[in-house]
Amino acid sequence: MLDANVHEELTSYTDRELSLLSKDFKLNHVFTKRVKRQFFQDKHIYIEKQSRFVNVPLHSHDYIELVYVYSGQMHQVVNGKPVVQNKGEIMLLNQFAQHEVEAADDNDIIINFIIEPEFFGRLISLFDTDNLITEFILSSINGKKRLGEHIHFKVGENKEIQDSVSKIINEIYGDNSLKQIRVNFLVGLLITELLSNVESSDYYVSMNYCESLAVTVLRYIEDNYRTASLKDISNKINQPNYKVSRLLKSFTGKTFSEILLQKRLEQSVYLLKHTDYSIIEIINMTGYENASHFYKVFRDKYQVSVKEFRDNIKLDTQDLAS
Repeated sequence: MLDANVHEELTSYTDRELSLLSKDFKLNHVFTKRVKRQFFQDKHIYIEKQSRFVNVPLHSHDYIELVYVYSGQMHQVVNGKPVVQNKGEIMLLNQFAQHEVEAADDNDIIINFIIEPEFFGRLISLFDTDNLITEFILSSINGKKRLGEHIHFKVGENKEIQDSVSKIINEIYGDNSLKQIRVNFLVGLLITELLSNVESSDYYVSMNYCESLAVTVLRYIEDNYRTASLKDISNKINQPNYKVSRLLKSFTGKTFSEILLQKRLEQSVYLLKHTDYSIIEIINMTGYENASHFYKVFRDKYQVSVKEFRDNIKLDTQDLAS
């Protein structure tokens, strides 16, 4: 929860906002250069409250930006798409995104996180590359394709993420001598928390038609892994089977069958770790029709049998409890 004194500081007028209200302020239109000089002074991350009462013209920048709405709303146009960000929601923009921002009102408190691409790149290296949707989106946000990309996380009701942001803001306004290190660590945790749940988030990523189709197919597999088939998704997106296969191979390096197998294995591991379902029940729940085939692909992937895997989990749990 946000500290009461920090809340008061956030809602108070800054000198810049007072100047804007008095009509005695001119926006510096050399936006990218001004921001770079002001924000990046031997820091991987810079965080500030966005000034209210002034429109920000169309611009792009050479850093990754994470925008959080503390209260009210934020109205902007990102890569040509009008976006309304509500309280608690987060927008992640890569360094090639273009956006313009409508002047915020009195109740619109917006926090900007300015992140160097190098910091984000190091963060990506820590992710589990088995999650293809996350990997695909991370590559886009990190600018590998040099396209303007953004994700709109509608997480206003997600208590864990809201608590994470509150910790960061409290730290920024605190006086801890290790503030910068702590902020870097907390921002890294926030981003991993967001992207670890990206499949279930309501997000938007601007991309070309083929990329959009690829993400549609990946999302279909995530949501329908028990019954998913190449024929079914091809019919849904009105594309021939061979084109869908070629598209996935081009963008992910894996075939439809390989991705589906990967998702079913991920889900079976989750159920083995976190439920008491029998192995046969898990096989049925994850879409496998042949138990022998499941046992074989599981051993090939994890180098142990399913039973050994679950037994090891039980031993680890007992060790933690003792």
